[in-house]
Amino acid sequence: MMTRLRIEMLPAGCGDCFWIEYGDPQRPRRLLIDGGTTGTYEAIRQRLHRLPADQRHFELLVVTHVDEDHIGGVLKLLSYSDIDVSIDDTWFNGWRHLPGSHLEDFGPVQGEKLTSRLDKPDLQWNRQFDKGRVSISETGPLPTRTLPDGMKLTILSPGVHQLAELRPFWETECRKAGLDPSHAPPEPPPESPAGFEAFGPPDVEALANAPFVSDASKANGSSIAVLAEFEGRRVMFAGDAYPDVLLDSIRRLVGPGENARLRLDAFKLPHHGSNANINRDILKKVDCARYLFSTNGTRFKHPDREAVARVIKFGGHEPELLFNYRTEFNSIWDNRRLIKRYGYSVSYPSASDTGQTIDL
Repeated sequence: MMTRLRIEMLPAGCGDCFWIEYGDPQRPRRLLIDGGTTGTYEAIRQRLHRLPADQRHFELLVVTHVDEDHIGGVLKLLSYSDIDVSIDDTWFNGWRHLPGSHLEDFGPVQGEKLTSRLDKPDLQWNRQFDKGRVSISETGPLPTRTLPDGMKLTILSPGVHQLAELRPFWETECRKAGLDPSHAPPEPPPESPAGFEAFGPPDVEALANAPFVSDASKANGSSIAVLAEFEGRRVMFAGDAYPDVLLDSIRRLVGPGENARLRLDAFKLPHHGSNANINRDILKKVDCARYLFSTNGTRFKHPDREAVARVIKFGGHEPELLFNYRTEFNSIWDNRRLIKRYGYSVSYPSASDTGQTIDL
């Protein structure tokens, strides 16, 4: 029997929401990675309504980190949904999982809404980690867990150090996520380097070789990133993880050797294609043909031109760029001259509210 591994990049606004099906095409297993912004709940709800009532079930829900563009739709799904859904386990690092915290209840800021919901008896929280944190150690094998019917997940991020760094910033990030009445505004997007004007065909060479400055957001550093493997097919879901943490995990998987690379069938790029999360070192350590960008470009104008140019330049032979929206920030890559010169391809959804589906 031909088995399924299907990834649906739901239209998640400026965030991530990945609906994944694997196994028997007639009754596939399912997992959900992130829930996008609060408005993404409607796309999740519509997707659930298309299923028979007895199949509205997820083997796993992964909430990669606390930022609103990953957690908003999950909060609504778990707290206010008008449709019944069951979930075997939820992976999420809350306040109690940050080094230096204690296993106790906190007030409305630190406890936040997701912790309150996950503490209810009808939901499992980090069950496959004995209710402890989802993280990697500095050395040794990366932790793995296997879901029913053989879906193997390897944890690539975060490290304990990244979780510890988040602790002092937890209250601020919760407010950004709408988990406190006083909502902090997002930081303005960084300006593009001089010479990278918004008009005209992008200069791939200049952009790809632009200086790289790594992401420093403490919330992003705490992202759960996983390598999903099912019957010989591999997909990396990188959340908003730090590039150095991902690179170290890839090296631990493939072993020593300059030419050792991790074979992937698809790579969900970290932080929506941010310039601060994609560098040539990561791209040269993977052997991948499909790169997934999840964002509508609002707030931070992702994907950054430098990140896309790096994928085109260093992402292997004839890379395919798959977007879950067509926007003014990504349509510039649908350029016949550039496609012919660099040998890449682009894929956009047929409509703004359909997202993108990838069968592997």
